[in-house]
Amino acid sequence: MAISFSLSELVALSVESFFFGIYFTLFWSSLKVLYSKRKAIPGTGPLLALAGILGILITWHVLTDAVRLVYAFKRDQVPLGPDLYYADVSSALSLIKTSLYLVTTVLFDAFILHRCFIIWDRNACVVLLPFLAFLADIGTGVAAVEGLAGLTKGDSVFIQKQERITKSFLSSTVAVNGLCTLLIAYRLWTRQGTMRDARKAFGLTKEVRIMAESGAIYSASLILVIATYTSQSNSFNVFLDMVSEH
Repeated sequence: MAISFSLSELVALSVESFFFGIYFTLFWSSLKVLYSKRKAIPGTGPLLALAGILGILITWHVLTDAVRLVYAFKRDQVPLGPDLYYADVSSALSLIKTSLYLVTTVLFDAFILHRCFIIWDRNACVVLLPFLAFLADIGTGVAAVEGLAGLTKGDSVFIQKQERITKSFLSSTVAVNGLCTLLIAYRLWTRQGTMRDARKAFGLTKEVRIMAESGAIYSASLILVIATYTSQSNSFNVFLDMVSEH
């Protein structure tokens, strides 16, 4: 059964808020661990800064959705219907929400690409393909925001030109995460197979397995977003806001 755009936004905010509660708990614990080890482990400082920036962006995204909900259902808006409010995808709050999601996604993709590069002993040739996908990720992301800003009030997010750009962006981020996850998983498998350095292999297994599994889950979630968006189902909002918590 098809759901209205406003109902999909309401459900999306509920799901997003649930996952945000889980994310914030893990985020706070991670910050404390990273801060305590910032001097003992090299490279912890930038990782701590990245975690903080992502935390701010994700929190901002949730708050923007909450403000949009208030505006959509406020008293003077109800006679017009919340669907008309949410239909204005070129509004300031809509563009802010989309921009926050795009910046968060690009930062997350940059992080997993960098980790893949490090795990493969800084071999640039290995990560060339996901890096090209990452560049496409940035380009199509910027184009998606510009496309939304250029739509007139009442235009659908499923309009042909915007649909093509959005699917290109989502496909690019799937490619980055999918390729990096496969490369990390393969590196993990080969390290376990040789076992030349058992201690190093164990350490790699412990860290990278979590990264590979989370990358696989994230990629699968993005595929659901693409599938629902391609079918022009408003339920894509639910999956999109869900993956915004990464």
